[in-house]
Amino acid sequence: TPAARLATAGWTTHHWLHFLRHLPAPMTLARMVDLDDAFLFTVSRNAEIAGAWLEHAIANRYPPADPALEVFLTRIGRRKFLEVLYKKLAQTPEGLERARRIYQKARPGYHPLSVRTVDEILKRR
Repeated sequence: TPAARLATAGWTTHHWLHFLRHLPAPMTLARMVDLDDAFLFTVSRNAEIAGAWLEHAIANRYPPADPALEVFLTRIGRRKFLEVLYKKLAQTPEGLERARRIYQKARPGYHPLSVRTVDEILKRR
């Protein structure tokens, strides 16, 4: 079913999170585009929804979300989001390189506990 045909009127954040957490893995670029075009996940202002979508964007190498991911990681300092996203990035050599580049900019704005967590994920000493 194309995403635009799904009956999502009236969904709350909890509905969207359930939906996002139960998407299949992996997904094709076409499926990611379909979902993003229909629901505008990449530009969501809801940190919970954006964070869940960005996990999929990283896992599926979805280039349209790359700028949003960097903004999210430099603007949002909550460890519950940072830990998941940096771990996901660190799963590939190119993702790890990107994570380190973003983290260099974002690190001064993070809480010390978040810094400790991300330092460990990225093996920064």
